[in-house]
Amino acid sequence: MEGYEVDNIANLYVREGVPNSPVCHNYFQISENAVIKSVLKRGLKTGKQILTDNTAEADNGSGDTAIAQRYKNAGSKRNWLLLYAREFLWKLGKWKTKELDSFLDEFKPDVVFFAMEGYIHFNRIAGYILKRTGATGIGYFWDDNFTYKQSKSLGHNIYRFFQRKSLKKLAKKCSHFFAITPKTKKEADEFFKIDCELLTKPINYEGVEFQPYAPNEPLKMLYTGKLIIGRYDTVKLIGKALDEINKDGVKIELDIYTTTRVEENDGLSQYVHILGAIPQTEVAGVQAKADVLLFAEAIEGENAKTARLSFSTKLTDYFRSGKCIFAVGNGDVAPIEYLKEEDAALTASSYEEILEALNIMVRNNGVVAEYAKKAFDCGKKNHDKAQIQARLFSKFE
Repeated sequence: MEGYEVDNIANLYVREGVPNSPVCHNYFQISENAVIKSVLKRGLKTGKQILTDNTAEADNGSGDTAIAQRYKNAGSKRNWLLLYAREFLWKLGKWKTKELDSFLDEFKPDVVFFAMEGYIHFNRIAGYILKRTGATGIGYFWDDNFTYKQSKSLGHNIYRFFQRKSLKKLAKKCSHFFAITPKTKKEADEFFKIDCELLTKPINYEGVEFQPYAPNEPLKMLYTGKLIIGRYDTVKLIGKALDEINKDGVKIELDIYTTTRVEENDGLSQYVHILGAIPQTEVAGVQAKADVLLFAEAIEGENAKTARLSFSTKLTDYFRSGKCIFAVGNGDVAPIEYLKEEDAALTASSYEEILEALNIMVRNNGVVAEYAKKAFDCGKKNHDKAQIQARLFSKFE
């Protein structure tokens, strides 16, 4: 949204804390904590307008570590009973308030742009806003929130049944749709009988040119980020392959910067180095010293298809860095499919393919340099910020 007239943007959100964004100053907060409490305390105020240039609103719960931990726990492993309870409390709680209506009536939006979400209560709120304002609705598919392909879990599929119903209802109120990847577009178009336009994650290439580099010996591979939802199992497979490749001398090593706690002595390869966390401001610096950037998702197990229709911010960062990408994950997820189709990375979806790709890298450094350029060019062709914003803003108009 950067570059759009800031006074013409308002944002509604449903967590605690005060947003900090240069592209919007006018917010309406529906506090999930307050909505839950309103089930018993009907007079409780659950929503309020927040203007971020108003210093009096600087502290409204953003420092609540208990609430922050709750969201962190929910993101690391999904508990279906808690998810059902959450939706039930949102259904009973009070979020349709005079404060919300006043905010909507005063701002009078022409367009409401929102994610086609995995949370039923969020879809209900979006539908209410469209009904109240009469605005044009634009829905954005950026995750698999509507198929049964992500998981075979009974808890998942029961929830997905009601989730799909909420999205079908919301889709009927929309005039236009975007999708984050070609795979997402294909499946959303088929299921909802619509025609999405592609709107993927943007990269600012202004002043950035590709910088060729000579790979190190041994090769330096790097991963920065969390090792949750099956990624650690993928790293262990890569470590097993590194043990095989390095048995006659060190040819490639993997450095990992992560906030995820990793237990010692769990059989992780000696060529995989867990280095703890670093600030986001230092990530570009360590990437600049690496030869290969690892993109890791689960290959097997309950999380193998969690990312099947999403697209990671990490990949756009990788494209811009101009480094060779090694992408490991299940073959039926959008990022791996995309990288294969664009030939923008070395990819693998099994131990045998991991071993093969790593051997190609260490035996021919020219492949590393070649795929570094391919990754950079893919980003510039498909993710240029100016083109993506022009597509979005023209649709708003």
